[in-house]
Amino acid sequence: MSETIPSSPPAAGAQTLTAQEAGHRLLTLIDSLRTPADFSLDRFKTVMRLPEPSTEDAGEREPGYEGFSEAIAGSDWSQTIAYSDDPSSADAKKIEYRLDYEGAQADQDQLDLGPACAMDYAAYRRALLDMGFQEGPATPSKIEYATRGTLSQAFRRGGLNVDIVTQRESAASEAKRAHACVRSIEVRLNAAAAAQEEG
Repeated sequence: MSETIPSSPPAAGAQTLTAQEAGHRLLTLIDSLRTPADFSLDRFKTVMRLPEPSTEDAGEREPGYEGFSEAIAGSDWSQTIAYSDDPSSADAKKIEYRLDYEGAQADQDQLDLGPACAMDYAAYRRALLDMGFQEGPATPSKIEYATRGTLSQAFRRGGLNVDIVTQRESAASEAKRAHACVRSIEVRLNAAAAAQEEG
C-alpha cells in the first residue's frame, strides 16, 4: 500500500493526520515488529510520526504513553492512535487505533461509518496475510455479522497479536451492509510466544 505524505505543514484548521495516512503508517509499523525489542515507544513515534501534543496535554500523560486524538473533518467521528506500556508486566505493551462516535447517541448497528471508513477491512486483511500473519476465527460468527454489523478478527505472527474490530459501513443498503470498515485495531506483544519462537 503506497503512501504520499505532504512535506508542508497543514493549513490552519485542517486535519493533521487523515485516517488513511494513519492506516498506512500503522501497517508499516506492524510489519516492522519482528522481535520484542522492536515493540518500543521510540519505534512507534518514528513510524507513526504523530503531530506533537500541546504542552498542556503532554504534561498530563502517564509515563510510557504516547497518543493522538483528532476529530475527522465533516463527520461526527474522531480517531485515536496510542501506545501504552505498563513496565510491571511483560505483556502490557499495546498499540491501539480506534474510531469513536462523537454525535448524539445511536444504536451501534445503525451508525454510518461512511465519512470515517478510510480503512477498508478487506484491504487490511490482505496486507496482514501478505506480511505472514495467520488468521484466527472471527467472533461472533459471520452469520451474526449480518444482523449485528460488527465482527472481531484475530491475526497472529510469532509473538505479535493483532485484533481488529470491524463494523459495516452502514445499514442503508445491501452494498453498505456488506462493506466492512475497520473500527478499531489493537496490537499486542505476547512476550512468552515471542520468546518461544526465538528459542
